[in-house]
Amino acid sequence: MERDTPDGTASGQACAAQTAERLQLALDAGAIIGTWVWDIPNDRVTADERFSRSFGLPVERCLAGMPLAEAFGSIHPDDRQQVASAIEAAMARGGAFRCEYRVRQDDGCYHWVEANGRAELDEQGRAVRFPGVLMDIGSRREAEAERDRVSAMLRSFTAAVPGVVYAKDRQGRMLVANHGATQLIGKPPEYYLGKTDLEFLEDKQQARQVMATDQQVMAGGTSVQVEERVDMPDGSVTHWLSVKAPLLSDGGEVIGLIGSSIDVTARKLAEAQLLELNRTLEARICEAVAEREEAQAALRQAQKMEAVGQLTGGIAHDFNNLLAGIAGSLDLIRARLRQGRAEDVERYLTVAYGATRKAAALTHRLLAFARRQTLIPVQTDVHGLITGMEELIRRTVGPAVVLDVNLSATLSTCLVDPAQLENALLNLCINARDAVGEAGRICIQTCDQHVETGTDPDVLPGDYLTICVADEGSGMDPATLAKAFEPFFTTKPVGAGTGLGLSMVYGFAKQSGGQVRIESTPGHGTRVYLQLPGHGGAAQAVPEPQASACAYPASPGETVLVVDDEGSVRMYVSEVLSGLGYVVIEAADSLAGLQLLRSDTRIDLLITDIGLPGGVDGRKMAEAGRIARPGLPVLFMTGYAQPQPAHENWPGQGAAVLTKPFTLDALIGSLNSLPRHAQ
Repeated sequence: MERDTPDGTASGQACAAQTAERLQLALDAGAIIGTWVWDIPNDRVTADERFSRSFGLPVERCLAGMPLAEAFGSIHPDDRQQVASAIEAAMARGGAFRCEYRVRQDDGCYHWVEANGRAELDEQGRAVRFPGVLMDIGSRREAEAERDRVSAMLRSFTAAVPGVVYAKDRQGRMLVANHGATQLIGKPPEYYLGKTDLEFLEDKQQARQVMATDQQVMAGGTSVQVEERVDMPDGSVTHWLSVKAPLLSDGGEVIGLIGSSIDVTARKLAEAQLLELNRTLEARICEAVAEREEAQAALRQAQKMEAVGQLTGGIAHDFNNLLAGIAGSLDLIRARLRQGRAEDVERYLTVAYGATRKAAALTHRLLAFARRQTLIPVQTDVHGLITGMEELIRRTVGPAVVLDVNLSATLSTCLVDPAQLENALLNLCINARDAVGEAGRICIQTCDQHVETGTDPDVLPGDYLTICVADEGSGMDPATLAKAFEPFFTTKPVGAGTGLGLSMVYGFAKQSGGQVRIESTPGHGTRVYLQLPGHGGAAQAVPEPQASACAYPASPGETVLVVDDEGSVRMYVSEVLSGLGYVVIEAADSLAGLQLLRSDTRIDLLITDIGLPGGVDGRKMAEAGRIARPGLPVLFMTGYAQPQPAHENWPGQGAAVLTKPFTLDALIGSLNSLPRHAQ
């Protein structure tokens, strides 16, 4: 061994030699994860930091040196004898050492490594020094295992799969084939393996066509599907559907071709027979389809006209009655005012107001049936709502009718409009009361229901709260049950109902994301099931309606923009606002309103209709206006709103919705609910 000189030259030379030695070993080995030198006479292994990480050993121990047995402690117990034998063999003969084994690293898991080193012998042939490097071969071992697995699977597959499976090299020589290929060629495997199609097929023209297709697949680098004609050894002609793909090396180079073929002769024959059959049937089928479509079109038109006639007839009847009351009251008011008699005006106004309220209720029911009503959904405690309505329902159905309430559902919160749910429940109870007559029993129940995917085409999968209103009335026959949800259809006497109650319930349920079903049998009563999607959140408190509204006084110069295409509505709202001290600006369409919102004009509140002309509806106009004026309060007015999903957060923060027609108190109450935004 070399010794240090006073100036350290020998020590530096030794260090440089060791560094060069490790570098050369690293270059020879590839991906390096550690280097070591084993001083065999002193049994002292020194290694770098990467070695310490690879063996899960302290860095200080590796840099300072340690016995070989200590490093062996990180080697997998099943691999230690193999490593020891390889080291002994290298030490006995000298020279190169290579061994693959598993070591436990810092993560506590065993990883595959490859050790490459060299045993150096002294003049007496004894091993004195053993330098080496470690290489991570985990990915390679995984790839080899995957290759072996795929190879075994391929052998099993080719032996078991029907049809023909084969592989060829770049020159088209057959490398491997299954039993199906042997049957197709009509010769034993030793006859065709290692040969091209041109060498083992008797039909040389057919062989050239097959080889040409194979070369195109290998040259193109992509798989193809082709149909090939094959003349069998017995002289019969068959057709085969073949899928051919390039066979690639690990480096992505095309080294051959793999393919599979199935006999489609029977299918080709069946296709020809079917084509001939289609030629004779096609004309008759086209004629039958045309006749059926004409009949269906005529039926749809008849049903459409019947529905339109029933709907318009019912609307015209009810609205004409209401308009007659309103017009008559107004005529009497005008006559009394001309006569200077004011004592009866209040009575006539009361009649007119009552008719307008009935007309509003009728339009709301129509919108509910069409699923176009404006809903304000909140997280509602349905059980609490039913309990709160119980006394009202008992008074409505009368003392002779027994009302049973059984609220057994564990899921009691739904995202619905509580006012519309109350209206729907009251409608169902009134129908049940009319069905049982002067005395009977009505039962309101709730239960949980889970809908799986595909079980009900009318309901999305999920958890639902089902409200059932059951009665012991006479029930309905199938013909009546089929029309139960039709607008203006009623079995009650003339004047006893509009025929819109169940239609409204149906529209409310669908718009809320649920469903309504009816079960009824003559003589056994009726059960109506109202399914509403459950909601996991906590219920929100519903504010109590105020008996009358007192407007907040307007601040000096506080300005309101009123946008509505109906002049009478603009006039009414503007007059009310002016009387409250507001400065009012009017616009007849969304474009004019948007222009004002984007101007420098002072605007503290926007009141707008939703259905506006001009290509932009009230909602979009308000959204655009709030970009220019963040936090601007908005009061939406609507007589006909686009369908609003029950889960959508609308109208949003700082906004409210007022349904037409509305009273002075309703308008003032909506104004009071909005935040002040005076500039």
